[in-house]
Amino acid sequence: MKKKLLSGLIFAALNLSHYSYAMISLDDSELSKIDGQALLNLENSYDSSQGVNFHKLSIAALMELNVNIKTLQLGCGGVNNASKGPGCDIDISNLSLSGLNTGTNTNGSPTFNGEGRAATSASITNPFIEFAIKGNSAATREVAGFRLGAENIIGLLTLGTDNTQNPTDGIQSFTGYMKMAQTAGSSKTKAATFGDTQDQIIQGYLKALGNLRLFTSDPTDSGNTGITVPSMKVNFIMPETIVTGTRLSAATVSGIHSAIKSIPLAAAADGTSLPSDVIGTPNFANDQLHTTFDALLLGLGKEAYFKMGAGSSLDNLNLDITFVQALSMIHNIPLNGTGGYLSLQNQNIHWQGADTADIAKPGWWMSFKDPIQLGYLETTDEVDISYVLPQVAAAITASLTEKKADGTPKNVIDVDILSALGSLLDKPVVRKLNIDVGPFTSYANNTAAKLTLNDKLLKNQAVVSNCFGGHKFC
Repeated sequence: MKKKLLSGLIFAALNLSHYSYAMISLDDSELSKIDGQALLNLENSYDSSQGVNFHKLSIAALMELNVNIKTLQLGCGGVNNASKGPGCDIDISNLSLSGLNTGTNTNGSPTFNGEGRAATSASITNPFIEFAIKGNSAATREVAGFRLGAENIIGLLTLGTDNTQNPTDGIQSFTGYMKMAQTAGSSKTKAATFGDTQDQIIQGYLKALGNLRLFTSDPTDSGNTGITVPSMKVNFIMPETIVTGTRLSAATVSGIHSAIKSIPLAAAADGTSLPSDVIGTPNFANDQLHTTFDALLLGLGKEAYFKMGAGSSLDNLNLDITFVQALSMIHNIPLNGTGGYLSLQNQNIHWQGADTADIAKPGWWMSFKDPIQLGYLETTDEVDISYVLPQVAAAITASLTEKKADGTPKNVIDVDILSALGSLLDKPVVRKLNIDVGPFTSYANNTAAKLTLNDKLLKNQAVVSNCFGGHKFC
């Protein structure tokens, strides 16, 4: 039996050359006509503007990876201590890389089907190592830097374990380059009272008993209760933003625009309702402003209380928001095919293929090429808008004192004779006002009301564990 099997193998080997897929020898001319793909690829290039030779060794392969790193600290001490003080270029705790999430929950945080996140793997296409060599002669040649990276990464990178107000893990220090894609979001404003402080005084024109007068609100009067500004849902658009620098602990996003069409300043008019973005049921019943002006008649009528009539509103308020967010509060970074690298260099280097603005600084540097989609951003707590109210007061005054081409007031509050006489007995004057502050809070004219938000807890940043067995980190 053994002899028959051995004979069969010898016969098969001797006849293998008869098949078209058998290996045959080729001369140089024949080899030059054959196309193929090597597993390892070496690229050399020279950048004359930097005086640097780049030598890149890449692997034509798709790698799958699921990894947890308890602490990633690079560049601690070193060259950047002199300018930035003690610390690390990159300091990240509880870092996880897995497959990309399959969906999101109602808050926008990532979710995974099947066996969960720990059963998934990130896809890394064409990983590489690259060296930057300065100088051409053997005597002067030196390594200016090197980097590890990949042309394409698909997966979910999470940083930290808990979405809390003051996390002690996640990104503590970041040195590198990262783009956050344009996205939408919303916040809930905290109810406030307008017109009860000196920096919220407003002015305007009134006409009573045939007299035109400039009135000024008086927050010092005991009867001045101010005007209720209700809690509202405010939508905004965050523009694409580049986060880059050395040993950053926070990201600053400016130029966030939010246009509020109508803020009610009194109860809704009969047959109508308050805007749908008003939260709760505001109580305007006790609102009033105390105003002063020149006497209307024989030294009388120098002051009056004013109440907003039903249906009054502040319209077309434009906000210019700056968002300053601790990087430790950004936990979920989905990588949807972006290239990325981690490098170390002793001088500024623009690595081949990187964005024009991505200039790697001395020390360790982490970079992601394509914009990262953070998803819909919604804050969990109410935003205090008291800082905006003095700016709103200035816009209201500009609207109520605006004049026509002939120099006469454009917006005059008419007070009939009964209301004028009633004001002498401290009876409030009630008028419906719809104050359009759009022209006076314009983005084009850089007069939009400015608001800065600091370290807001975001609903979509809850972290999904990359562990089996219910552990937060493993």
